[in-house]
Amino acid sequence: MQAVVLDLFGTLVAAPTPEERASAASRVAAVAGCDTTTVESYFRDTWHVRHDGTLPTLADLAAHLVRGVHGQGAAAGPVADELRTLGQARLGPAPSVVYALKSLRAKRLRLGILSDASAEIVAAWPSSPLAALVDAAVFSCTAGAVKPDQRLYGRICAELDATSDQVLYVGDGGGDELRGALAAGMAAVAVRRRGPTNALAFGDTEWSGPVLDTAEQVPAYLAERA
Repeated sequence: MQAVVLDLFGTLVAAPTPEERASAASRVAAVAGCDTTTVESYFRDTWHVRHDGTLPTLADLAAHLVRGVHGQGAAAGPVADELRTLGQARLGPAPSVVYALKSLRAKRLRLGILSDASAEIVAAWPSSPLAALVDAAVFSCTAGAVKPDQRLYGRICAELDATSDQVLYVGDGGGDELRGALAAGMAAVAVRRRGPTNALAFGDTEWSGPVLDTAEQVPAYLAERA
């Protein structure tokens, strides 16, 4: 293997819970000038359009949200700021994850992130400790597709300057990502979803391949395969 590509939510950082979504909706509603239920419904009903490239920037997302909840146009700026803050809060890895990524880098492996993500995550990404630990990151909202679209796998391979047969894909399985990785010619290993048992997930499919308890086990898994 020359490179490892990792999913983000549920793999390196915890997948969000319904309670966290409700809390985020409450915070956004306070600056959008509407009720929490309306924003929570917006989050629940717009997953695809927020992730598929239709809203690639934070400004696009904030304006769409304000329109969707029938807020005032002047609220778009404060909503964007609140979304960025929420995105930053989601991107703090556990020290054990940081150590595992550093261990992989010490083995001269190139590291990439491939994530279904909305624009607030892209805006917050440069300030995340994870950003300095990987060589490339591809996010669905700026790439214009969601997993398991093969264009995403091709793009991350290109950015890592690796052919797919040199890449191990690691993910919790949301978005049918593991099947997508195999279809792209990568090796793939699942990890059990990081976060509480009620964490939100989209597009899970059955997986009969190898499964690790956590992403922190990936260095040992690769060492065993060497």
